[in-house]
Amino acid sequence: MVGMGKYIIGGNRGILTPERDESGQLEKIGSSVSSTSKKNRFRRHCRRFWCIYLIANVVFLAIFLPVFFLVAIPAIAQMVVNKSDLRIVNAEVMHPTPDTVRMTLEAKINLKLALGVRLDPVVFYTFVRSSGHDNAYAGIKIPGQTIKGNYSLGVTDQLTPILNLTSWETFVRQAVFQKETALSLYGVTTGYLGVLKNHIVLDKDVVIPTLNKFNGFSIANSTFVIPVEDDGSNLIANITLPNPTALSFEVGTITLDLKSGNTSLVIGSATVKDVILRPGNNTFPLRGVLDIGTMIANLTEVLSSQGSALRKGAVSLTAVTKSIVSNGTPIPYYTKVLGSLPLVANVSIGDVLRNSLAHLGSSGILSDPDDKHKQRRGPVQLDGPVEYGDAYSQVASLKHNRHVQKVFKDENPERRDAMIDSLARYYASL
Repeated sequence: MVGMGKYIIGGNRGILTPERDESGQLEKIGSSVSSTSKKNRFRRHCRRFWCIYLIANVVFLAIFLPVFFLVAIPAIAQMVVNKSDLRIVNAEVMHPTPDTVRMTLEAKINLKLALGVRLDPVVFYTFVRSSGHDNAYAGIKIPGQTIKGNYSLGVTDQLTPILNLTSWETFVRQAVFQKETALSLYGVTTGYLGVLKNHIVLDKDVVIPTLNKFNGFSIANSTFVIPVEDDGSNLIANITLPNPTALSFEVGTITLDLKSGNTSLVIGSATVKDVILRPGNNTFPLRGVLDIGTMIANLTEVLSSQGSALRKGAVSLTAVTKSIVSNGTPIPYYTKVLGSLPLVANVSIGDVLRNSLAHLGSSGILSDPDDKHKQRRGPVQLDGPVEYGDAYSQVASLKHNRHVQKVFKDENPERRDAMIDSLARYYASL
């Protein structure tokens, strides 16, 4: 029997080991059984301690939800406001009085939020950052509204009391003297994001371009009027006040002292009526009185102050604000600020001569000294050049000056000489 073992099928195979596939299947089965058992144990654990887990979840939600709604969402809402873009599109300060203005303000705000936000009515206080919002110079009342995306908001022609005159003067000074300044806004309101109510604080500085000392100020079309007009004016001109901003200011009627060059010598006065500074170049008619007697009496000082300007064929005039009146009421804050800003312009002598003589020619004084204009208050017409003396000779000699001839190069020589002779007569009659 022992010897027959070799004839048994498979007797020489040795110890059988499981195939690889069979081993993998066994491992999967074992893992599945283990996973199932873990799930079953977890289910049994939950069924056993469900009450504890329920209480823990209730406690967690009781803590988390108030924090989420009272802290997280308001913080997110405030962050959205802080990161929003605010841009001033238009601002107007009109009808100034010593303690009020009428204000128009249009701003664009981009919340960068798809949802609309409803705001309660709010007062935006405008202030100077260095003084703080407790010293705001104005409060602008904005009605309640819903804002979404890139939205326009503002007010039109709102009567606005000046809350702090010192802060207001500071802002006006910054707006006049600086190239740009910050319009600081502060407001507290309630915002609604759906049914969620949030306390919102807006505290922003909006940088805006300002008047930059009226850079580009000029006096043009200057004309010396002969004879003096009924209101005493002997000077008419146009002045240009540039406004490179989005701001509009109603200033009023400005009375100016006219000084020679950079001296303190006042040689005349002028008035510019109904000044409203709108964006762009603003040109207004100027009427004034040049004091010829003062200029002649202080001729040395006048000439010394005009040295550099005369070399350029011009006269330097400095205009300094003396007073500002709007609707019959003095405006002290505008007077104080603009009164500290001298405005200097070089006036072309050639243009003054050309305009003045053209005015004389158009009035008929040059062509017919015996007409009705002779009866007007003005220069005395003399008969001949011989008795005029040095005064006449000095002016008449301009006929032979090459610079004067160049200025009048487009005029007929005979007409040019007649114009200069007429000026000589007027100068001699002073």
